[in-house]
Amino acid sequence: MTDRKALRMPGFVHVGPPRTGTTWLHEVMLGHIGLPSEKETRFFDVRYDRGAKWYSDLFGDYPSDVPGGEMGPTYFSNAISRERIKHDIPDCKIIVTFREPAARLYSLYRLLRSERRPVNDTFDGYWRFQINCGADLCSYATHLKRWHETFGTSRVLVLFYEDLSSNPQAYLDSVCDFVGSRRIALDRSKVGGAKVYSAPGAARSNPVAHLTVETIDWLSRHGARPLIQLGQRTALWKIMRRPFVEYFPPLSDESADEIRAMMLPETEELEHLTGRDLSRWKDIAHRKLDHDTADIRSAAR
Repeated sequence: MTDRKALRMPGFVHVGPPRTGTTWLHEVMLGHIGLPSEKETRFFDVRYDRGAKWYSDLFGDYPSDVPGGEMGPTYFSNAISRERIKHDIPDCKIIVTFREPAARLYSLYRLLRSERRPVNDTFDGYWRFQINCGADLCSYATHLKRWHETFGTSRVLVLFYEDLSSNPQAYLDSVCDFVGSRRIALDRSKVGGAKVYSAPGAARSNPVAHLTVETIDWLSRHGARPLIQLGQRTALWKIMRRPFVEYFPPLSDESADEIRAMMLPETEELEHLTGRDLSRWKDIAHRKLDHDTADIRSAAR
């Protein structure tokens, strides 16, 4: 049996939820933080049977004065993941980023479509089906309280996606200060500045696009995921994918209103827990501005 105390485990985990800027943060921290060899290890939810040593080995030998951590956007609403993190890394620092519910769900829907996942053809069909299946879409306050109870409020950093969009450097500084890292200047980071990228569109029904996706899937399954991720950051990839992408129309006011109304109790409780004014998540008068901004400056995962 592996002695977890003898392993060097990461000191923080960004638990999501999905589509709140974790890819951006991962890219910015590369070379500055001890990150795993793949962005999402999925250790605490689907790969736990591989053991703590397998997980620890993913982080390599980063310097002793550099904090280590990972992005786990699928962990946020997963009680089993939360308890496993507590068991394996009792003093772990937790980072959570919240994003306006309707915009986040729409961004997630677009991502699933772009990855050719089996989801409903329409956004309304997607999120209504999820509710009918009992999916926990945006219970932000409910789960935040559970992370607080498990790790203590002082070990949970709460961030808001809007702050990433409006002031990426200040957002990044707050993360670095929390995890105990030297601050990272965005103009010298590997992402080349503070741009927050938009979510991808959906691949058209095109035989060349289909072959491209199948090839990427095959390479990923055979250990070439780091090479794929590197290639996807190049200008050549952007040129190659352009003919195969169709972009979605903006999120409709009607859909946004319905989701916001449904999540209103959670939003108000989140205001209470964090002291953050979330009027713009509730005020219909600001909905178009919110979604236009999200479309222009939407972050990946």
